[in-house]
Amino acid sequence: MSTAPQILPANPFVGLKGIRSEDLSATDRLKIAILGQPGVGKSWLCATMPGPVRYYDFDDRAESLEGKPNLFILSKPTMLDIEKELSMFKAAKIQKAPLPVSLVFDSVTYMVRAMEDEIRRQQPGLFKSIRVGNSTQVYKGKDWDVVVGIQRYMEYLIGELVALGVNFAFVFHEKDEKDKAESTIDNTRFTGQVTTDPQYLQNTLSLFNEVYRLTVDATLPNKIIRKVACQPNKEIMAKTTLLLDPFEEPDIQKMVAKHKAKRAALAAAKP
Repeated sequence: MSTAPQILPANPFVGLKGIRSEDLSATDRLKIAILGQPGVGKSWLCATMPGPVRYYDFDDRAESLEGKPNLFILSKPTMLDIEKELSMFKAAKIQKAPLPVSLVFDSVTYMVRAMEDEIRRQQPGLFKSIRVGNSTQVYKGKDWDVVVGIQRYMEYLIGELVALGVNFAFVFHEKDEKDKAESTIDNTRFTGQVTTDPQYLQNTLSLFNEVYRLTVDATLPNKIIRKVACQPNKEIMAKTTLLLDPFEEPDIQKMVAKHKAKRAALAAAKP
């Protein structure tokens, strides 16, 4: 049996599709999920995405973005609106026409309702109607099929955005994380951490490179401090691929600049 060392080709990847890790940059395509309580400034944080920004305002709160630069806002979009614009963006990419630098979806909590409306339009049998007042009807999914449909809808949408190659951010309202293993019908237990609202979209966070939580510290007199958790702590499993501190100022472009400066310093320090 021969014991001669195996000689590998100079480039074992010749003929294979892909990209070298050395050619990747964590800031070329930002994929961000932002969690936080209502009113803490999540929309303002999203307004600091690299622009121009196409901003999908599902919460119908466009006025809160007054004065923010480089935003083109569509309030209360339907999922058909989103699908139409995705098709336009894909065609523009093929034609090498200009694209928005970033897309923002604010918030997922209300986007879920738009998804439900689209699923109901296509499959009305999955919903039951509930009369509210004299003439208004609202709709509720009958079973888990609607939840699974929304989960798959989110995965599809994020996949389309990844293929498009633009930056994107999704805003989630947060809620206390239910401990599914310890909870019973009569006694709900919690893990002590926060998660997405609705919680059934928690696994979606694995599709983002950046998961941030925005909080407000109002304990100081006459001063409000907003901070972004970028790394895991006892309250949330935040994460980042950028060279950031555990907490950062709420400005995404400044966070990107800080990462690039640290990366450049590391490169310069190499022998």
